[in-house]
Amino acid sequence: MPGVSSEPSLSDAPLDRLACLLRHWVWADEAMTRFERELADGWEEQDSDPMSDHPFGAYYHWCALLCGLTEAARDAGLLSASALGPLREDLEASLPDLRRCRELLLAIPASMEEQPRIVDLLHDTRLTRLRRLHWAFGNALQNERTSREIGSLDH
Repeated sequence: MPGVSSEPSLSDAPLDRLACLLRHWVWADEAMTRFERELADGWEEQDSDPMSDHPFGAYYHWCALLCGLTEAARDAGLLSASALGPLREDLEASLPDLRRCRELLLAIPASMEEQPRIVDLLHDTRLTRLRRLHWAFGNALQNERTSREIGSLDH
């Protein structure tokens, strides 16, 4: 039919789907906050101490949750086409790393040799991309929740 989009939309999502997306974004926000706090608390690289990468627990947690939200944005209408367009490059560039982080939370690796180091993250664009995605998802979810709350007042 003309004018009808077959593209999934957050505004078409049932209330329980919106609640699940919001819950996962809140968890991602908590993990990001924990990661940012650990970095700000004076993390220093120590080559001889593999435990010096302790902020990675929060980083992996944040990325694993962002992975689910990124897949929802790409495949299930979490973001509108107009909101997704400017983020498409960040989304496509980040998704492989996000999937690796999710896998690291689910499967215990044989060694730490192939895992990224915090110092590497601080010197490239990964964190900036992840922050842009994180805030875009949060804004979309908050806007939809607000829209529904206002809509329920009108009825």
